[in-house]
Amino acid sequence: MSNSIRWTAADLERYEKRSGVILHQPVKPVKKYSKNIPDYPKAIKEALRQLGIEAVSEYRFCHERRFRFDLAIPALKIAIEVNGGSFKKGNSGHSSGKGIIRDAKKANLAVMHGWKLFTYTTADTTGDLWEYKIAGEIERFIKQQKEQL
Repeated sequence: MSNSIRWTAADLERYEKRSGVILHQPVKPVKKYSKNIPDYPKAIKEALRQLGIEAVSEYRFCHERRFRFDLAIPALKIAIEVNGGSFKKGNSGHSSGKGIIRDAKKANLAVMHGWKLFTYTTADTTGDLWEYKIAGEIERFIKQQKEQL
């Protein structure tokens, strides 16, 4: 992490209100499976980058399996997953029985390999500056880990 000044989500919000300058750009939807689904991991990755934390997208953490993390900070063994479709009607993706079983196996395997796993749902991606709130939570965890050393 860099030693630069770090802004919290609240700082950004206050600055935008006072100055009228919009620093936060909303996540633009990307075309995926003929639906407009926002790229939540990309937004979180950018917020982490602004805090001086570099994350890797689609990180394959276990070569015996095809499991990948949405985002990872490999040096610290921190993984970030965003599970979409939690509140959709029907049974698909992460909310299907197979999806839940697959996600549980992936999470358990990650923990067995020493990873700290942060899991978010689309409910966590609502409101202003949600990505900065998530990035701030991860930054606080990193600081706590360093203090314990």
